[in-house]
Amino acid sequence: MVRSNPKSFSQPDVLKTIQPGCLLRILEPCRPLLEEGGFAWPDSADAEVDYLRLGGLLAQPDERMDSHVIEGLHVIGTLGADENFDELLDIARRNFIEVDLEATAADLAARIWVEAPDMLVLKERELGSQRRRKFESFRARDPLNVIPPGDLPYSLEGLEAALEPWFVAKMRGVGCRVARTDLAGEVRFLVQHGELCRREPSRKGPQSTCTFFRPEKTDLVVYDFISNELRINARTLGELRLYREQFGWHLFGDPEWFVYAHKYTLEPLRADGPRSLECRDIWGIDRVWLTELEYGWPDQALHLIEKKKADDLFAALAHRKASLPEDARLLKARFAVKLTGESSPRPLMIQPPNIAEFGRGEEAAPIEQFLRERRFVQIGTEADDETTQPFMAVA
Repeated sequence: MVRSNPKSFSQPDVLKTIQPGCLLRILEPCRPLLEEGGFAWPDSADAEVDYLRLGGLLAQPDERMDSHVIEGLHVIGTLGADENFDELLDIARRNFIEVDLEATAADLAARIWVEAPDMLVLKERELGSQRRRKFESFRARDPLNVIPPGDLPYSLEGLEAALEPWFVAKMRGVGCRVARTDLAGEVRFLVQHGELCRREPSRKGPQSTCTFFRPEKTDLVVYDFISNELRINARTLGELRLYREQFGWHLFGDPEWFVYAHKYTLEPLRADGPRSLECRDIWGIDRVWLTELEYGWPDQALHLIEKKKADDLFAALAHRKASLPEDARLLKARFAVKLTGESSPRPLMIQPPNIAEFGRGEEAAPIEQFLRERRFVQIGTEADDETTQPFMAVA
């Protein structure tokens, strides 16, 4: 489905940042519809553009408006900011797109959309991947054998060809693309593929109808060569297994290069109590506090699970002269992490054995250090075959 965020491209001030000739070129497929709405199409390059009328029409797009135009305006509105200018300029130069000295960020994004729209969509998804929070981690079977990013293949056609049959067999359609981006401390791979088809009620003018389409999904696979692990953000267990095996084989020559080892534990909460959240020795973190904890007794027939939640759970337990149960299994914990220089705390979720959810990027490095220093990350633990066997059996 076409995304539509009218506020990102319908404001006259935003439209004015794009050179008129380039803007009109993008809007050309919608020219009859815009003229029908009262927009006077300029008859020359020097003619004035009625940005107020144009913005009003774009603020209320309907089903008759060309989907490629709406998609382009959305992407341009998302990426056409000054902080993205240098990356947009690199894309333009790599694709031999002419850029003059008066180009704005939005103007540059618009030119790329005209000449190489796929490159702009890919950049939007790369930036969106930095907002991914929940990852499942798989450790290298040999923790000491670290492959430098420069030794990994840059040509990913073989990997794409190996992934596609799985998506076809699972009714996700044909076509799969993998794009690589190298960052500090990690290599990111965007995996674009189809999803299950959808049929949704829709309207075409006054007529009630139905829209049938196949959505596209972008998964994220990260090789962290500092921790020597593979982190995967995907929707299904089958995709997790697929990526673990195929990335291991095509990038490292072994489908079992990464294993289902236990990475996280919550036992420091029980063993050390509030001391497990001390962070005075962690540069970049002002405070960490526990806000929610789930625990249960899975050996019981009814599998009772309890949840405790508070602004500061350890403080609340101390006030009630209570403590964490000694015989329960700690299942999931949520924390608040106050990073230095940030006004609001960041959420952090840990779910053993190997799921973590928190904002990624360089600014999250102190969180990783905190988890390791306070032993929430188990270092050197071997894979537990009995625990992971049901997971591995999912195709």
